[in-house]
Formats: sequence, structure tokens, C-alpha cells
Amino acid sequence: MSEQTDISRILFTIFDGLEPQEINKADVVRLWSLEMQWFSPEESQSVVEALTDAGWISMQGETMHLVEGVKLEIPSLGWRPMTRRMLSPPTYKPSSKEESKDSTSDFSQPRVSTREEGEIESNNDESFSRPKVSKSNQNPLSEPPNSRIPIDRAEGSIPTLIELIASQSGLANNEVVRRAQRKRRALGPVTLWMALALVAREQGLDMQKVSSAIDKAAE
Repeated sequence: MSEQTDISRILFTIFDGLEPQEINKADVVRLWSLEMQWFSPEESQSVVEALTDAGWISMQGETMHLVEGVKLEIPSLGWRPMTRRMLSPPTYKPSSKEESKDSTSDFSQPRVSTREEGEIESNNDESFSRPKVSKSNQNPLSEPPNSRIPIDRAEGSIPTLIELIASQSGLANNEVVRRAQRKRRALGPVTLWMALALVAREQGLDMQKVSSAIDKAAE
């Protein structure tokens, strides 16, 4: 389960907030290798290929697509993926159709792999509407990305982060914001508070203080 959680987290960094959920492969390699500094460029390409082979993402030319139903989970500040684990990911397996039919598993309902779409349609014409059923169980995974509570709460830390980075780095507030926005333009699927955290790390600030500021806003 921990391997699936790590995959959900690394996919969050590239697909969260995108509609449709697709992104150029070169942008992902640049994000993971240059901005996040998680892997080398070669390792980043290998991770993309491994996740594709394991069924977590699909490729159309040089464009990466998130497989329908894959869960995205926001990573904690300071989290970084294990290279070995990302190069040998487990195969993505949607929950069984039996669990989907009786709605006993909240986790399984929003997850229908595109590899099984034809088979599921032949058994149940309403299979693609099933994520709506989970709303009665208050399943946060079935809600639209913009309604996820952790993201909305973290946004409240933005003014505090700007002040903290400016005071600790000596940069003007508008310069802090400019650098954060530049990172967002370069990375694409990155929230402003996460871009500010990247600016803080770039300036060599105490990330524990940055984390505390975000945690306070999320309380």
C-alpha cells in the first residue's frame, strides 16, 4: 500500500489541477530532475516509462495522460520519492467489479482503468457514472480537485509564506511573488503555496518554519 501511496503522491505533482489531465513528457522530466531534483533526467525518463508500463499513466506521442480512476494524494512538505520504488512500481489494479457493483468500497468506485472500459461497458452501461454514488458516503476522492480540503486550507498560508520568505531572504515581497509565479509558469501543475515553498528552499531557508506556516493555515 505504501508503494501505491508514493505513486499517488508523485503523480499529484504533475497532474493536480490539470484539466484535462495531460502534460508533456519533457515538462515532467524537467520538473522532477531540475526543479524538484528528485532524479537525474535519465532516471526521470525511466520513471515515466515504468509508470506507463505498470498502467498508472498512458502515453500518446510525447503527452502523458493520467489513467482514469488513479488516486492523487497531496505529498507532505519535504517528501521525496524513492528512486528504486519509482523504477519498479506495482501494476495499477482497479478494485474488483464485484466491489464496484455493491458500492462497498469507497476507494474502488472512482477507479476504472481505461484498459477495462470495453469489458465494463458490456456488463453495466452506467459504470462511468459510479463515482457519483460515492458522494453519499462522503468520499473526498470523488469530489472535484478544486474542492479537496487540504489544497484549499494550504492556500491560506500564502500571505504568511510571502512575508516569511521576504524577511528571511532579504527579497522584496513582490520579488518573492514574481519568482513563485515564474516557477508556476515553468512547472504548470503547481499551486502557489507549493511554488513559494520551492522559492524558500531555493533561498536556503529553514524548511521547518515554512512547513509550520503551512500547517497552521491548514488547522
